[in-house]
Amino acid sequence: MNKIKALLLSLFVFGQAFFLSGAAQKNEEEARKDRLKSQKVAYLTEKIGLSAEKAQQFWPLYNEMSEKMDKLWDQKKKLVNRLYHPKEKLSESEKEAVLDQFVDYHYKKSILQKEYHEKFKKILTIDQIIKLYGAEYEFKKNMLHLLREGKPTSCTESEKGIGVKVSDPV
Repeated sequence: MNKIKALLLSLFVFGQAFFLSGAAQKNEEEARKDRLKSQKVAYLTEKIGLSAEKAQQFWPLYNEMSEKMDKLWDQKKKLVNRLYHPKEKLSESEKEAVLDQFVDYHYKKSILQKEYHEKFKKILTIDQIIKLYGAEYEFKKNMLHLLREGKPTSCTESEKGIGVKVSDPV
């Protein structure tokens, strides 16, 4: 009986350790995403020149747009995988349907950008919107550059665990 209890306890401990290691990896990835998002918020806020009042209006709207864009991006990745890394061979009609959906992705993305552009115009000045679009491009370019150079960012591992600072030159 004691052996059975010991075996069950061992299995429970092993299962918990396995579960916690997976959860820790997921938590680490979430923490990296949160750090990157914080860096982006700080970077865009500074570049746009948002007042506290404007920031309270702008960020919920921007985050809403980002969520919708992320969902579209996930759909696009699935389409790309179906076309270029299919689990099973696609018929010609299936290829055409997936390709049509791929083109629709670009259309939906444009519609979403236009919709939020109009909403941003109700909150920000035209100059701030110009700065927003430029700062988004700069931020992405800087992150990609740092990743290509192998420098640590909030999305990459570093020996010291230090993420890229917004003010770091590229």
